[in-house]
Amino acid sequence: MILPRALVAAALIGTAFVSAQPAQAAVPDLQLVSQTAGPNSDASKVATAACPGGSSILGAGGELVGARGQATLSTYTQIEREWGSAQATGTASSWSLTSYAICTSAPIRQSLSQFSANDSAAEKAVTVRCPAGTVTTSAGASTSDGGRLALDDAIPSADLTSVTVDVFETQSGRTDSWSAVASARCGAPLPGLQRVAATSPTDSATNKSVTATCPAGKKVVGTGHEIANGKGQVLLDDVVPSADLTSVRAEAFEDQDGTPNNWSITAYAVCATP
Repeated sequence: MILPRALVAAALIGTAFVSAQPAQAAVPDLQLVSQTAGPNSDASKVATAACPGGSSILGAGGELVGARGQATLSTYTQIEREWGSAQATGTASSWSLTSYAICTSAPIRQSLSQFSANDSAAEKAVTVRCPAGTVTTSAGASTSDGGRLALDDAIPSADLTSVTVDVFETQSGRTDSWSAVASARCGAPLPGLQRVAATSPTDSATNKSVTATCPAGKKVVGTGHEIANGKGQVLLDDVVPSADLTSVRAEAFEDQDGTPNNWSITAYAVCATP
């Protein structure tokens, strides 16, 4: 399997260990940074958003503009080098990809990653767990290069101790071996840390968008999403933290010939008191 260069660091640290720590007192200098690739007609794109020097990454996101079911977001993840990386593959029409990184001057957290099996199975699910006494601030996901993969889920668990990723081959399928990677950003609990979820209606509408909003006084430190019953025919378009870091929006489109399935999308916002 060949991962995008920005993901190699995350792929190599699956055995790292973080000792149990007391809750962190604050989340200082919280900010959202972004980097855009395009718009152009390149069939695949990678964008990397780097946290400012001396700061660390808590979570990541990605956004497609102009794809609308012709391209899919296959990666949005946190990188050990304090980057947020996003990758998408699809249409030869003009479109763009934006990567987001949620950054802080708080102590650096540990990036942990877990690979699925590397084979030609049409679906891969994998879970990475934080060491005892630590929690994750976000869900991260990545897939092998080559496209024709639909990132169904990147779910931070309700107790924020693990991340589960589920990926399907798209309708056109693949015959080679490929894998999925689940990534977590583990460390001491942040003040007021909680997961907030919002789910769209479950129906056969061709696209759906939903927003998870943090409680008053809290800010987004991480993201995640879940597509139910997409099964490779619903393509992830966006997992976007709002500019003021109060919410996360998730959006997906059916592929070009659609699906008769009733499906839904859930947005996850991991929130903390800044």
